Amino acid sequence: MKKKLWLMSICICLLIIIFAGNIYKQLNQNKELNTAGQQVTILDDKNKMTVKEALRLLGFLGMSKDQDSEELLTKKEEEYFSFSDGKTALTKVCNELSIKEKDVTDKLSFDLLGGTDSQNMTEEEFLDLFESILAAVPIDKKPVTEITMFVLGKQTKQGTGTEDVIVTDQGHYTYTDTKSYEDLYTNGILNLTNKNTVENAGDKTEETTDQKPGTLFQPDNYIDCKVMAYVSGNKLVYVKDILKEETTLHNVWITSGESSTVTAFLNDISRDFTTRYKLSKEIKGQIGDLVIQDKEIIKISIKPDKINGKVLVANQDYIEIEGYGKVDLDDNYKIYKIYDELSMEVTNSILVGYTATDFVVADGKIVAALIKEAIKAKNIRVLIKTSDFKDIYHDKVQLTATKDFTLTAGDTIKSYKAGKKITIEPNNKLLKEGRIRIETKSENGKIKLLSIKRSEDNPSYRGAMEISSAENGLIVINELPIEEYLYAVIPSEMPSDYGEEALKVQAICARSYAYNQLFANGYSQYGAHVDDSVSYQVYNNIPENDATILAVKDTYGKVIRYSDAVITAYYFSTSCGHTASLNEVWGSSERVDYLLGKMQTIYDVVNGEAVYASSGSPDGVNFSTEKVFRDFIIKPPKDTYDSKFPWYRWDVTITKADLKKSIDKNLSNRYKANPDLIQTLVGGDVNENPKYESIPVSTIGTVKDVLASKREKSGILSAIVLVGSDCTIKVQSEYNIRTLLAPIEDEVVRKDKSKISDLGMLPSAFFVMDKSEKSITFHGGGYGHGVGMSQNGVKAMADSGKNYEEIIKHYYTGVDIGYIY
Repeated sequence: MKKKLWLMSICICLLIIIFAGNIYKQLNQNKELNTAGQQVTILDDKNKMTVKEALRLLGFLGMSKDQDSEELLTKKEEEYFSFSDGKTALTKVCNELSIKEKDVTDKLSFDLLGGTDSQNMTEEEFLDLFESILAAVPIDKKPVTEITMFVLGKQTKQGTGTEDVIVTDQGHYTYTDTKSYEDLYTNGILNLTNKNTVENAGDKTEETTDQKPGTLFQPDNYIDCKVMAYVSGNKLVYVKDILKEETTLHNVWITSGESSTVTAFLNDISRDFTTRYKLSKEIKGQIGDLVIQDKEIIKISIKPDKINGKVLVANQDYIEIEGYGKVDLDDNYKIYKIYDELSMEVTNSILVGYTATDFVVADGKIVAALIKEAIKAKNIRVLIKTSDFKDIYHDKVQLTATKDFTLTAGDTIKSYKAGKKITIEPNNKLLKEGRIRIETKSENGKIKLLSIKRSEDNPSYRGAMEISSAENGLIVINELPIEEYLYAVIPSEMPSDYGEEALKVQAICARSYAYNQLFANGYSQYGAHVDDSVSYQVYNNIPENDATILAVKDTYGKVIRYSDAVITAYYFSTSCGHTASLNEVWGSSERVDYLLGKMQTIYDVVNGEAVYASSGSPDGVNFSTEKVFRDFIIKPPKDTYDSKFPWYRWDVTITKADLKKSIDKNLSNRYKANPDLIQTLVGGDVNENPKYESIPVSTIGTVKDVLASKREKSGILSAIVLVGSDCTIKVQSEYNIRTLLAPIEDEVVRKDKSKISDLGMLPSAFFVMDKSEKSITFHGGGYGHGVGMSQNGVKAMADSGKNYEEIIKHYYTGVDIGYIY
């Protein structure tokens, strides 16, 4: 009996276990099906969007770092981006991009506005929001664009800093903190969620990598793959998908091809490719198209036909060649430099008047230009100053180079490996043989001066470096082609992000200035033409970059001419709304017709005539009277080319005690520099029959008053009178005025309310004064001497659609563009 009861108990237990198991299974099945019978994926933390990544992506859409974004940044990186964060971001980004929130939310696959604030957004939901915002932005204003590109490799670029880039057939892209979301896309389309439900999109048919969604982009996983991605400028935003389809690399330089291997060069990277089938014959030094599938070359189209002749015209659409006429450029036109070290040129501009280039043609168009030899441009010799541009004499010179280099002194020649540091001091025996000349063995090598500092560490230089001995130390001269010199002048004189046209203007002005300074031979006693400071053009304080190199190459040899002579193209930072004439600033009695001051009113050209904004025509404006100019400064017009920039207007209050400090610090040196421009009152009265003489002076004592003595037609002060307890002096020239009235201990408040301190000069001599017993407030406009071209005005004109030639002719009256080579 007991045995039967024991068996029955076991059976009952088994039945209970089976029943419970069925219930558990049924519950799980119910969990896996929603009302539509769709599969539900229970989301884990890996599928949620982090705050850090969300802010990175929102930054590309223009979300600035203000209080709202800073609050998000204070969250821990492992925290997630909530619906509340999404709503805040939507409002801010829509305001930044001038789009309507409804135009975005209507495109979303989920209800952002109706969602629970505390709910975390998935990666799919956030990317849906990101793409919906982009879709609502007009095509010509999209901050992020979608492209397909073939990944050739990766590089580390040296410039203002070290950057890792991927090299593609579309160009170079940085990828700092970039992520890949390819597993969330099918054929470039986001696998959208619906209220956190992930629909089964089926197996992806395209090629995949080992990347997981939301993981850091690893370039090695994408080499020889065709990728769909979002980019912003030269930045890779994120990878959308990897596509399995043929890719054609157009007009590449095929270095060699034999058997089943082809070595090709494109976008400054050399690659070895495997062919699916063996080559029927050897290939060497040819332009061709490569068709690639599954990481193998399946087809090669060689383009052997070449033409050569004197280039008469070169632009973005065609090149006119003597004997051939105008030949259109192919859509995939490339330029290669095939002498010395192989490189690819990114510029469209081929030097006119020379035959140094072969042109490869196919189907009636130029598909590639092959530069066979160096253009023989005239060199410029630049005297390199010490750190902070303090002196021309160096206590010692320590240097190295990026490539193998040589040291030559008389009959002595020494060779060094790249990276080897050498130090030269005044007692070096080699200096007895004459100048020491340092050159790299490669054209692309640079010499790095370790003994001086510039804005971004130790500067590196193209060309050769010469070191000679002088009584007070060592003289260092950098000799290089004018064109390469300009590579590092432009970024030191104008922000590199001012755009292509603005940089072209700066390049042409800088070349014109350098050309004249070369022949002026101002440093002949030291064996140089110019130095690298503000005394000429600032050179290599900020390193060259791709944009500045392109601007120089696109304007190769171009200068500004007036009456068949290259002009001295003066320029400055920002105008007050009116530029100055040359004679107003430097006191010349001679009128220079191309450097005439003019109103900077915004205008358009209609039917060949200038139509000005509300300020009216600049003709006839005269600011030489105090009242007229005061009204202009205090109530500035808003329709001049410089009016949106911070330095357009500024104010600074300087105590008379601080003015005394500035005057005492600078007066003696300014008098020694040009005694005729600083004169002491020796007879009469300031206001009646004053008599001034040039007498050495180092102080005026306590400052009692500052008087405007002479205001020019442009509004600039060319003379002031400083009344002191010890003496009264007349100060002439805007440079002397700005230096003696320097706000060395006071903050200058600019138009945008930003404050600037530690200025060694007053921003400009375009100012009026309000005085109190103990201080003087200067209300001014502009930054710089005011003659010629306003660099910020150039940016505004370029942004308005004007090209570099129109801009140059606006600032320099009656000029033309010519060539010096």
